[in-house]
Amino acid sequence: MDKTDIAIIGAGVIGLAAAEELSSQGRSVVVLERNNSFGSETSSRNSEVIHAGMHYPKGTLKARMCVEGNRLLYGICGKNNIPHRKTGKLIVAVEKEEVACLDKLYQQGKANGVSGLQLLTKQKMQEIQPGLPGLCALYSRETGIIDSHRLMQCYLSKAKENGAIFVFCAQVMGFEKIPAGYRIKINNQNESIFLEAGVVINCAGLDSDKIAQSAGIDLKKYRYELHYCKGQYFRVSSAKSCGIQKLIYPVPRPKGAGLGIHITIDLMGSIRLGPDDKYLDLRHQDYAVDETRRNDFYDSAVKVWPFLEATDLLPDIAGIRPKLQAAGEDFRDFVIAEESAKGLPGLVNLIGIESPGLTASAAIAKYVKTLVN
Repeated sequence: MDKTDIAIIGAGVIGLAAAEELSSQGRSVVVLERNNSFGSETSSRNSEVIHAGMHYPKGTLKARMCVEGNRLLYGICGKNNIPHRKTGKLIVAVEKEEVACLDKLYQQGKANGVSGLQLLTKQKMQEIQPGLPGLCALYSRETGIIDSHRLMQCYLSKAKENGAIFVFCAQVMGFEKIPAGYRIKINNQNESIFLEAGVVINCAGLDSDKIAQSAGIDLKKYRYELHYCKGQYFRVSSAKSCGIQKLIYPVPRPKGAGLGIHITIDLMGSIRLGPDDKYLDLRHQDYAVDETRRNDFYDSAVKVWPFLEATDLLPDIAGIRPKLQAAGEDFRDFVIAEESAKGLPGLVNLIGIESPGLTASAAIAKYVKTLVN
């Protein structure tokens, strides 16, 4: 039986960042990934936005990890030549009742330590993004975009340089507590293998709750159950892709599953709309884009992009978010917990790591290191 100091389950952006951080201390690290490559699920099916941190309640892990992660991520990108751009973001109020929500977001962002926030009049807003309709806006200077694949490649390469081992096509079937830590059962290309680890880091994304359950944790009791929420994107035809210089977001809806259908730019200058949010009845990875949703995307975007036409929208990608809150429920924070209190010392669960997980990845990895230490 193989042994390692630390086993990390999942090679999405969080698992990769944790692998780099934990392997830098000289401990042996093995990363187990069920797919044949890294970042194949939630980490590669998102808006690739570097968030600033104003959307999350003060003191929550989402707020703390996002604000710290924003700072760390720009540093990582600069040091490692990872393509990125600090575009800035406008959250636009188009209805009178949304204006108060902008002020609340501004105050929350300031309380969280977010820098570069400004409440803009219509005139100032249009100086930043000419022709933008709306009453006023909240501007976030520190929001940007990133090549998430290159970021994950960077984490992977540095972890390997530190000696971390990556095992792909490795489906974790379960694990049990043993005196030295944990004995993990793995299906690796239809062959059962076992790994003994002193510490287990559960970064399994869409199935992180099931991994926790396999360790004996009662999901209902501890509110660890995940709900799959699908988000779809439409891209805008190249003929209409000029003129948008900033990321443009709506004012978020109360109890909404996300930040609303927004306008994002990628590093090639293309424009996407999305994501929407649809809770799935079944836990399956359905990545088909429903073309009948085109008009809903158009109706959302045309409020701030009046020269857009429905025929300009083309189906793009879809992703699935592992959400802790069910449809209509209030905000739920990340679960990042060392489970000694549940009789499972050395097990660290990361559950419900959705947005702003990409932004927060380096900060989360450092936080996990403190829990392990």
